[in-house]
Amino acid sequence: MRHASVDSLRPGPTLIEQAYEAILEAICSGRLAPGERLHQDALAARLGISRQPVGQALSILRAQDFVRDNGRRGMIVAPLERAFFESIYELREALDSLAASLAAQRATPTDVAEGRKLVAAGRRAARSSKIEAMVARDMEFHLWVCRVSGNPLLLQTMRLYWNHLRRAMGEVLQAPGRRQEIWDEHDALLRGISRHNPAAAAQHATLHARAAGKSMAVLPGAARPARLGGPKGVS
Repeated sequence: MRHASVDSLRPGPTLIEQAYEAILEAICSGRLAPGERLHQDALAARLGISRQPVGQALSILRAQDFVRDNGRRGMIVAPLERAFFESIYELREALDSLAASLAAQRATPTDVAEGRKLVAAGRRAARSSKIEAMVARDMEFHLWVCRVSGNPLLLQTMRLYWNHLRRAMGEVLQAPGRRQEIWDEHDALLRGISRHNPAAAAQHATLHARAAGKSMAVLPGAARPARLGGPKGVS
């Protein structure tokens, strides 16, 4: 089976990173579907590189729970399973609250202006009904909060988890009623940050993460160990 959905690469000095990013993007965008078998030779041929960097990239993705061993069938794209994403949202309640509180203390007028532009772009994406655009704007807003927090570890950690969440949000955003609600919640969080009110910003972040976590009920409920491997070699 050929993976025509994965973009080809030009040879470069960091082939493992290039292979990792290309396969990760195909998984997060849904072009490599949950449960789909990953053929190392086909991926290598499509990317225009040897099997070795593809194998190493897949090992990193397995450690980060984007792919999974499937016995003699080799590796598959990790299924979308509710328990796994609910675990991420439990963590997000704590990390998003911290990021919002720090952002409210450290945001500059330039940061706030950027945040307002991100909210406006998010509302436009929600009206467009283009799922990929909605997911991208959502991710940009939350990573903006982490960046404005001034804590690089928060930004690095949440960037990994947001790549997981991109996979699930395509399912969640099928419900039209939730699309504008998300940006109402983002707007409330932005107001807390712009007014330099850490308590209000943290509260809005917590409530938003909790509401988003409840939306994971649309995913299959099969049991899965709540384990997240940390980044190894590529982030």
